[in-house]
Amino acid sequence: MRALIFTEGGSQIGLGHISRCTSLYDELADRGIEVEFIVNSDTPQFEIIKDKQYKIFNWLSKEFLTNYIKQSDYCIVDSYLASEDLYRVISNRARKTLFIDDIGRIEYPKGIVVNPSLSTKAVKYPISDMNCYLLGPKYIILRSPFIQVKRENINWQVKEVLITLGGSDIHNLTPSILNKLCNDNSEITFNVVIGNAFNNVKEIKSFSSKNVNFYENATAREMKSIMLKSDFAITAAGQTIYELLATQTPFIPIKIIDNQNNNVAGLKEYNLVKKILDYKNINLLHELEDEFNKLLNADKRTQIIHSYNEIIDGLGRRRLIDKLVDDKGVR
Repeated sequence: MRALIFTEGGSQIGLGHISRCTSLYDELADRGIEVEFIVNSDTPQFEIIKDKQYKIFNWLSKEFLTNYIKQSDYCIVDSYLASEDLYRVISNRARKTLFIDDIGRIEYPKGIVVNPSLSTKAVKYPISDMNCYLLGPKYIILRSPFIQVKRENINWQVKEVLITLGGSDIHNLTPSILNKLCNDNSEITFNVVIGNAFNNVKEIKSFSSKNVNFYENATAREMKSIMLKSDFAITAAGQTIYELLATQTPFIPIKIIDNQNNNVAGLKEYNLVKKILDYKNINLLHELEDEFNKLLNADKRTQIIHSYNEIIDGLGRRRLIDKLVDDKGVR
């Protein structure tokens, strides 16, 4: 028995797909199933999967998929690039398929369609007897260290703030944010996470200040630790928001790409944030400073943390793999 995970990531599209798929990889491996990543990327290697079986290869090819997938294989696909034709090849070749889709991008062939996000209203899927749809917070995928985490205390005074703009910081926001906030908040330590696909590392590190810590290519376990010691976070509105919810870390979300619209809709639907910033807004840094100042208030942070309780139970990956390997379901 073998499982193949087809996904993508890199300097222009970040690491969100790869990140959430690592959890499905771990769940499969824990069950004794042989599993392999096939990653379409412009980046030659990734720290977040360095301990896993993977290959960097442009798998967007009917010939490759036909030759590589065996009829006994389970397949997982998490892609914004693959065409419907390629999905059909995978579905027809594999024993069973699971498609991750949080934007309703295409009409899927036979298989399991998963939307692992807060909102079930933002995306409409066609009704089809060929598909099983697993939608909503029950299926949110958390990486292993973020399952069943508990924040032990809330500091009255803010001591540390996390800045994490995804796996690639495609709009080069980190230097501007550091320049805007650090000098005026010298008593606060800023924990800056630099992803594997960042192209602006030298510029970020040129920002010399005693109250800035840099963390390069942090593992999931390291990210959990950074979140738990930070009083709140400034984050891209991607997969990281679910890990912040899991660690009960208040956050200021910035939408950095249109495919985060549904994450934004979910945050609004559950009333988890009052304001969501947008990288396109010319007043972004001023609005960020306003939101930053609001979270300096301990009562405000306490209220936010309580609103995060029981939003995500951490069992999403188990439910998904149960459905994938249950041969009584959709084939």
